[in-house]
Amino acid sequence: MRNPLRRRPLHAVVPSAVLLVSIGLLSGCMATPAPTDSSAPSAAAEPTATPPVFASDEEALAAAEATYSAYLSAGDVAGEIGSDSWNKYLAMTTGTERDGEVSSQTRLEERGRSITGSTTFDSMTVQTSSALDDGTWEVRTYVCFDITNSSMIEADGQQVADTGPQRWPMVVRFVTPQKDSQQLQISESTVWSGSNFC
Repeated sequence: MRNPLRRRPLHAVVPSAVLLVSIGLLSGCMATPAPTDSSAPSAAAEPTATPPVFASDEEALAAAEATYSAYLSAGDVAGEIGSDSWNKYLAMTTGTERDGEVSSQTRLEERGRSITGSTTFDSMTVQTSSALDDGTWEVRTYVCFDITNSSMIEADGQQVADTGPQRWPMVVRFVTPQKDSQQLQISESTVWSGSNFC
């Protein structure tokens, strides 16, 4: 059975809704600036708070879904450790998720096994979305991870019998690699210990 904790990392390419909106605004006509009243002294500009990386849970969810989708797709085609496809896949992870991926893949290769097919997900929801002390951002999600269309293959090409669950309730943690970035990496994914929401 495929170990549900061995996840394939998502592509870290996340479309930025803010960037798209900004480009759209810049492409429009610019209005003539209103004349200023030179008789009144100008007030000093008040400092403004840094806007959040994700303005809403909906925006954080869209970024997390795109990242997780790319992560699974990259994992489905990742080759052996050290290959270009493996390195691309691994670059979508950080922290404990990265360590776990390397450990799982090492064990698979030592046993001459591989995983084929495709993995999917659905029902992702945001648990929390917030800034961390260092200015980076964290998004925690619940998600149903689905291995129905993937199989583990022995070195001789025989499929390993899989009698376990095909869908797993997961908690997946995403983080930004640096502050003010909307790019997400997967830093942790664990099986949800509560009731199965899948």
